[in-house]
Amino acid sequence: MLRSFWVPAAVVGLLLLSPAAASADEYLVTSCHDPLGQPNAADGWVPSSTPGGLTANTCAQNGALFAALPEPQPNGNASASWRFDAPAGTRIVRVQARRATRGLGPSSEPEDISYLMRTDTALLESCAPSPTSSCVADLTAPLDKQGLNGSYLEFRVLCTNSGRTCTRPVGVSATHMYVSLEDVLPPAVGNVRVLDDGDVSGRLRVGFDAADVGGGVYRALIKVDGKPTQAVALAPAPCADVHPADDDPHQFNVRVPCPAAVKAAQVTVDVRTLPQGPHAVEIVVQDAAGNETNVYGPVEFPRPNVVTGSSAQRQAALRGLLRMRFVKARSGNRRRYTSRFGNRVVTRGVLRTRSGRGIVGARIDVYHIRRDGKRRLVKTGLKSRRGGKLTLILPIDLDTRTIEFAYRALRPGPITSRQRLRLTVIRNGRVYVRNNRR
Repeated sequence: MLRSFWVPAAVVGLLLLSPAAASADEYLVTSCHDPLGQPNAADGWVPSSTPGGLTANTCAQNGALFAALPEPQPNGNASASWRFDAPAGTRIVRVQARRATRGLGPSSEPEDISYLMRTDTALLESCAPSPTSSCVADLTAPLDKQGLNGSYLEFRVLCTNSGRTCTRPVGVSATHMYVSLEDVLPPAVGNVRVLDDGDVSGRLRVGFDAADVGGGVYRALIKVDGKPTQAVALAPAPCADVHPADDDPHQFNVRVPCPAAVKAAQVTVDVRTLPQGPHAVEIVVQDAAGNETNVYGPVEFPRPNVVTGSSAQRQAALRGLLRMRFVKARSGNRRRYTSRFGNRVVTRGVLRTRSGRGIVGARIDVYHIRRDGKRRLVKTGLKSRRGGKLTLILPIDLDTRTIEFAYRALRPGPITSRQRLRLTVIRNGRVYVRNNRR
């Protein structure tokens, strides 16, 4: 009875709605059909009916949301409706709809059936046909109501002849219901951890937790010089834009598309791919409505190794020369040294400009190169002191290896000056090379 009564021909072949891009604190929920015409299950819509009223949801099968009083003479108290409640922390600010009514044309019958669509704060449209009513045809034109402030949206058909019967059936179907939700609260970010500062690897890697009230934690954005350059998804579908080809990335097909909290998220920025710098790199987290909270930065990449002193001093430091030696080595070749296992070995050096001036506050990377050729970064925080001086005390349990000191004028960037010291360790009268090397 429902389908034969009121699936109107006007529903077939309706043009797709083209929702406008949401503002910075809004997201769109598409119900029944998205902007590309793809069907979805109309998440968040809840039916209600009394005896004599019928509701149906065939949206997932490329159908519609139906509400009808299908009997020739509906029960006098009959009603049927669908309701969408705004999630916690949000408000309904815009409604776009493709809906078609049946039974609202001109009538000589008394005013006893009615259709309406409303929020808790605004009546969007209504019709109660009668000989004197302004309703002269079924409603099929697209609906677009803006500037709203509602906690729910409802469309409903009802019989208003309480205790008796109504004179005729009435119904409404909706195939494209677009609800814009305002969500003004930005996500909260905590437990930020720099897992790799990128100075050596060229890959900045940051971990963090995030939480959001409203549409949920959506994605991270990598910004370069204040402009988004890459989006990193923080959750799987349905936390994904349903129409990525248009200008609005905040369109979803469920009421709360993204998780309320994300733990141990990680974002990696390959700063080696940046145009010739320097550039300011920033990581932010964004909720479903586009509200943003800073996670890390802005930080300069590539950044000069030396950031203090005058401009001329920093410029001179870009061409620094590094020299290192073993303190107890003989004067003939102080870059080679033989030590007994367990003895303390001290290295010292200096970092100078081409003119011989000491460079203060520069970071030196220290690598250990084992006898099998494997190279491992063991220290990035060795800093030059007054006069450019450097001191490093080696662990007492090392085996035979090469110690490489590397200076990078820009971080990240290539090694611009290096020094290698070769350490031979004697244990029990023999050159010591550990089997389980480290």
